[in-house]
Amino acid sequence: MVLKDSVSVIGDLFTKYGLDANVLVDLVLYPKAKDYFQKRGYSFPDKFLCTLHQCIGEAKGVLINRYDYSEERVNTEIDRILEEFMIEKSPAVVVEDDIVIVEEIGQKYDLNEEDVPIIYGFWKLKINIVVVRDHAFENTCKELNINIIRWPSFN
Repeated sequence: MVLKDSVSVIGDLFTKYGLDANVLVDLVLYPKAKDYFQKRGYSFPDKFLCTLHQCIGEAKGVLINRYDYSEERVNTEIDRILEEFMIEKSPAVVVEDDIVIVEEIGQKYDLNEEDVPIIYGFWKLKINIVVVRDHAFENTCKELNINIIRWPSFN
């Protein structure tokens, strides 16, 4: 428990960058995505990189269902990426009634319903910079005053 509290304090001292599932998938699949990530300075120690359990789950699902990774291989690869770039798994967020705010904004942009709890998690955890590629995700975040860094396509 002490470690979890100290991680929260450390995270409050640095700029928090939230990573969406597509970033994790690309870091597993494409060496040039890893190079881009490193060149952009995401591995620098002044940034607190984090992702949500939902993003990890979505990334694993994509790797298994779209790229034929085994469950064992996907777990190994995701764990390696999280360790290599010191990406923390953020604590689970309890969904409350205010999720309707995210749902209503997302409807304007045809946001995928699976992305609603992800954006909600970043919003509730006050992670105000998210690295993402999806336009509906991006526009929804902007309306919630979450800054976006566009993630390019590597395939």
